[in-house]
Amino acid sequence: MNQTYAEFEKEFLDDIRINAQIDGTTPDDYFLNDVLNRLSSMGEIIDPQVRPMQKKCRNGKIMSFDAYSFDETDKSIVLVSNDFVDDVDAVLTKTEIEQHKQRMLNFMQEAYDCKLQQFFDFTDELLVVGQEIGKRLKIDYVNLEQDSSLDKIKLIIITNKKLSERIKTLPSESFLGKKLEINIWSLFRFYELYESGREREPILIETEKFGVKGIPCIKAEMSGNLDYDAYLAIVPGSFLHSIYYEHGSRLLEGNVRAFLSNRGKINKGIRDTIRKEPTKFFSYNNGIACTASKVVLSEDGHDIISMEDLQIINGGQTTASLTSAVLKDKLLLDNIFVPMKLTVVKNDDYDTMIQNISKYANSQNKVKDSDLFSNHPFHRTFEALAKKIQAPAHGDSINNTLWYYERSRGKYEQEQFKFTKKSEKDNFLKKFPKSQVIKKEELSKYFTCAELLRPDLVSKGSEKCMSFFAEYIDGLYQKKPETFNDQFFKNCICYTILFRTVDRIVNKAEWYNIGGYKLNIVPYTISKLISSIPSEYCLDFDRIWRKQELYPSLNYEIERLARVTNEFIQKSNGVIVTEYCKKEDTWKKFIDYKYQLSNEFLLDLIKKELIEERARAEERDNKMSASINIETEIINLGGPYWRNIIQEGLKRKLLSPDEISLLNIAASIDTSRPRIASPKQAKLIWKIREKLENAGVLV
Repeated sequence: MNQTYAEFEKEFLDDIRINAQIDGTTPDDYFLNDVLNRLSSMGEIIDPQVRPMQKKCRNGKIMSFDAYSFDETDKSIVLVSNDFVDDVDAVLTKTEIEQHKQRMLNFMQEAYDCKLQQFFDFTDELLVVGQEIGKRLKIDYVNLEQDSSLDKIKLIIITNKKLSERIKTLPSESFLGKKLEINIWSLFRFYELYESGREREPILIETEKFGVKGIPCIKAEMSGNLDYDAYLAIVPGSFLHSIYYEHGSRLLEGNVRAFLSNRGKINKGIRDTIRKEPTKFFSYNNGIACTASKVVLSEDGHDIISMEDLQIINGGQTTASLTSAVLKDKLLLDNIFVPMKLTVVKNDDYDTMIQNISKYANSQNKVKDSDLFSNHPFHRTFEALAKKIQAPAHGDSINNTLWYYERSRGKYEQEQFKFTKKSEKDNFLKKFPKSQVIKKEELSKYFTCAELLRPDLVSKGSEKCMSFFAEYIDGLYQKKPETFNDQFFKNCICYTILFRTVDRIVNKAEWYNIGGYKLNIVPYTISKLISSIPSEYCLDFDRIWRKQELYPSLNYEIERLARVTNEFIQKSNGVIVTEYCKKEDTWKKFIDYKYQLSNEFLLDLIKKELIEERARAEERDNKMSASINIETEIINLGGPYWRNIIQEGLKRKLLSPDEISLLNIAASIDTSRPRIASPKQAKLIWKIREKLENAGVLV
């Protein structure tokens, strides 16, 4: 039987208490950080900054929140209020919800009215943040190069209390002339999400709610037992604007969202067409490609009247530009119509298929592989290494364990919902302890500061950091795929242990105040430490791996250096510290900052050449095994697979005569006269397969 909510709640709160004790913090603070991490991984919030604040303002009112974030994709400011109590029976009432909401809005009002300086010390970073918010709320025009305006205010209340009603969101309102959204994330809401086995909550779009009786469509009638349905439709521009304004960047598939937020300029061509030639928009625009898990058609089957879990996988910029045209240029969209290709996925592995569709839908645009990194084979390789390489027993345990690489959001939690017996779950947790879970966003952060030595990019937040990491990994994967071997995996685990230990050391330090600059102190400390080591030496990673913890001299050095780092970054000459840490110049100054490593630490370093020789040996082994694996995989895929590949390649005129000859070798595997590819032929066959796959051939 699946885990009940009562069991989930008890386990969750027990973990909060235990981990808070280990980290030297309070359950309240640990809950805040834990839930923010969950919401970040789901794309509900982007790079939240923890800054608990409660102050009196005008007329004796109180303003308070616990974290803030900017979502540049849908131009919103997000405030988060934490309502945690160490009690399983507590209830969140409507009165308390209203109080949280009002206290966050009080801050927004004071920021908008430029009154915050009356209540904050001039050295308080929140004063500068509030002034920035107030300024951006007043911008109502589009600067095509950099539109810094804010169109939405999002308030999030996080709580472990039970809701007096089954509330998730409150009705949208308007505040300071901006759309106001209020969201409540309770433990029960997380429970429902994990139990569903989905990465995120589905969005239900009912066309009538957005002023459209139905969207005219044609269903593509295709032969074969397909795991999807396909529709071609014509969508009113006003409808696209309305659903994007309502649901924002949640409508954008993760790759598209990252692509937009990294490039974020309003498309001038789209904007000019809307303004000057709206009736030609349909002809000029390539349209949008979307996916859904379910659609409902009108009685005659000619119109789509609802779509569940709608995701825009190509055409996000078109959609965002329509909303910008309404909000900024005050334009009407009456004569704007957009072509839409809609794929309704019936596959059980819904999220994986969406990512694959996204990859191929964007392959004709100027989108690099690193922009579509969530689909990259690196993740499968790293996941396979995680499942294979056992971590040595450590602490009180006598058993080896495994690290769990979460390449899909929420997968670790969802796996546990599959078990029907408590003993099965207990065995899973013994094998994959909660403390040994790594999300792909975390890996990018750990690797970027410890291996690539760019704490400034880590400070820029998960999307910018992931983009940099993706570019590096993709380049390395193209040139030397054998790099991603056992030693690479062990080094990454050591970086993980290093980062998490530094985080705990900073959090417990007597000089550190909760709500400080830990998100910047930790990566800067790690990068400075590693860059200060003499060039022929390095940390004893083998020792860290064997013990699954840092050794005493390294812990001591971190304690010393973290304090120095904190003092350094706060000398920012009036610039917001978090912004100061995002600058490469700041990191360059810290590289040059004189710091003397202790003798104890230096004595525990090891010669780099020993590590490098071990890595070279692993790469040689990997090259050999990769060649064998390709030959085996060609046989395992089977004759029908290769014959289909040839058929699709010929149909699309993608194959040369030499390539057809090579593929025919693979296609003969199950015939009466099979031929076996030589190692050289096997590599060429595999390259042809990859070429066809990149061209959109899916078999």
